[in-house]
Amino acid sequence: MDLPRGSALAPSRHGEYNVTLMTQGCYVHIPFCAHKCAYCDFNSYGGHGAGSIERYVDAIVCEIARADCDGAIVDTVFFGGGTPTAIPAESEARILHAVRKALPVAADAEITTEANPGSSDVAGLAVLRAAGFNRISFGVQSFDDDLLRGVDRIHSAQEARDAVRAARHAGFENVSIDLMYGLPRQTLPQWVETVEQAIDLGVDHLSMYSLIVEQGTGFGVLAAKGRLPLPGDDLTADMFEFARVRAAEAGYGQYEISNYTLPGRECRQNVHYWRNEPYHGFGAGAVSYQDGVRRTRLLTPSRYSVAALAGADLTAEAEVPTVEQQMAETMMLGLRMTREGVDLARFRQRFNVDPRDKWPVEIARLTSQGLIEVEGDVLRLTYRGVFLGGEAMIAFI
Repeated sequence: MDLPRGSALAPSRHGEYNVTLMTQGCYVHIPFCAHKCAYCDFNSYGGHGAGSIERYVDAIVCEIARADCDGAIVDTVFFGGGTPTAIPAESEARILHAVRKALPVAADAEITTEANPGSSDVAGLAVLRAAGFNRISFGVQSFDDDLLRGVDRIHSAQEARDAVRAARHAGFENVSIDLMYGLPRQTLPQWVETVEQAIDLGVDHLSMYSLIVEQGTGFGVLAAKGRLPLPGDDLTADMFEFARVRAAEAGYGQYEISNYTLPGRECRQNVHYWRNEPYHGFGAGAVSYQDGVRRTRLLTPSRYSVAALAGADLTAEAEVPTVEQQMAETMMLGLRMTREGVDLARFRQRFNVDPRDKWPVEIARLTSQGLIEVEGDVLRLTYRGVFLGGEAMIAFI
């Protein structure tokens, strides 16, 4: 159901706003990994056999076929995980075909798959490119082999470099890589070398995240025992600052706190999230936000597969945010965008109120503290606010 880009009505039955949305996104969750990393708290699972994966693919195709299409054009499709490339490329292609059959996907849609450098080769990447994937995001994390082993990654630095080149050879013109700083025992020179190698590869998009130690992960357990040797806050801040300055020197604009891009290569899927716009979600643990309702699917692949193949309800949780919550979420998510920020005109159109009238005290305080600024019809974090973004965002709860 590929369509040219255009506008479509997507009114909410929950809440008080009614706004015309030009487009919306679609997220597809592949929960499998060859090995679950010690820092990962995503809904992902290792050790599944071919039979379980094949059954999951059948199940997600069934869910997609039953999708409630509201007519809004889908301009981004994002396969995340887990590791999507942990399943056969032909299976990813089959799922994408199901999405295109069920939803009005724009002819020029951004269609992304996440990938592990250790499970990507030219042949498989060529299958994905031929199926319609036009953007790929590799979870590289570091170009230092010792650090990669320390965070349980299964690929080497050379395999990461080879994977980027293989993607180019397969025809991917839009390549992104994820990098992490603040890793156990990581030094500033190691981080500098990783960033330089990423820039030398000429990728289109860089996601550079600080490690966050989450409870329930392997790193969370080690941290609780005092056995996780992390860099201090000052060193982690130095790593962030180096990444920001070096990326700018290399021509990468910072369009989100952790994301940098060459001109025109912003991740359009992320923009839907940061604007708090509706999106489809398919797969185990996937979240959708449709018609004012946020739904989370059954988490485990086995339970999800049984229910999806039986045509049963896949909802594990459902939330209907109030208008007050929607406004707060829109502010907090928008402030993650260091360049675009919160579009005040879009906010007024959606909620019939200007944020400056809704939160006059909070905005005045954050402005006087130098954390946010208003330029024209945009409210955004200042450079100082990027470092203290949590304080700025929580003000709108």
